[in-house]
Amino acid sequence: MGFNTPILFLVFNRPEHTRTVLGRIREIKPLRLYIHCDGPRADRPEDIAKVAKVRAILQSEIDWPCEVQTLFRTSNIGLRDGIFDALNWFFKAEPQGIILEDDCVPDLSLFPYCETLLERYADDPQVMHIGCWNLAEEFFKKEQASYVFSRFSFVVGWASWRRAWELMSLSLEGLADFEQSNAIKKLIGDHKSQEYMLDKFRVTQRRENRSWAYAWFYSILKNNGLCIVPRVNLVHNIGIGEQDATNTTGWDSRGGRRSQSLGMPLIHPENRIPNPIMEQHFFYTRQKSRFRLWLWTWRKKLGL
Repeated sequence: MGFNTPILFLVFNRPEHTRTVLGRIREIKPLRLYIHCDGPRADRPEDIAKVAKVRAILQSEIDWPCEVQTLFRTSNIGLRDGIFDALNWFFKAEPQGIILEDDCVPDLSLFPYCETLLERYADDPQVMHIGCWNLAEEFFKKEQASYVFSRFSFVVGWASWRRAWELMSLSLEGLADFEQSNAIKKLIGDHKSQEYMLDKFRVTQRRENRSWAYAWFYSILKNNGLCIVPRVNLVHNIGIGEQDATNTTGWDSRGGRRSQSLGMPLIHPENRIPNPIMEQHFFYTRQKSRFRLWLWTWRKKLGL
């Protein structure tokens, strides 16, 4: 009997990464697998062979009983629009599921962890995102629960529901009102951190980056949503720092830390109030270090 929760696998032009993550997926044998692959970039002729090899791997190495749905694009539409469209496609077909990219190697405990929480919070509108990445494991040493609640939506391996994704605004609708309401204070108490996040949202709304993830982060905050973070890191990101990495070139090496196994059954937390100290640490780890935040603030004041 295979794994019953559907999985969306996002791939592009990295054959060996695709083979590695697919090998881990094969171990749990999902009954339904959705695969999105963007087309080759017009200005990168080497993409043609790489994308073709990725698709050949997928066609030859899915060798277990599985309903496979593919969205293979003939031309490249880019990271932001491509992943947004892929997630729309996935959640139109499925009420809930797990999302993995081609550089996210999951620990096998990720799958029952996500499946359990997808069922537990299926009808809880405030819980919008189940994260699988944790770069602050040292803060969890005294934590008895298997996970905590946070405002931060880590998308290096995650899961969600159609009812949450329906609130996603790729255009960051209502951002001006969000700023005026000071709702950003719910995320983090430090003024510099707040201003940095708002600036990221503004840049994303102006389409000056390729990010869909900041739009999702904003959509969760706008709707007073909560995210889940496991007490241990469940995903090894093997794409950190690569030249072709979409979002992680030059990141701190902690981003590529190894995954661990999370014990089952899960121990559920007694409350869902995010810890402000942990939230600040998530910001410094995932967004901007203290020094880089100070430097960013100084440059902004100088108009640089």
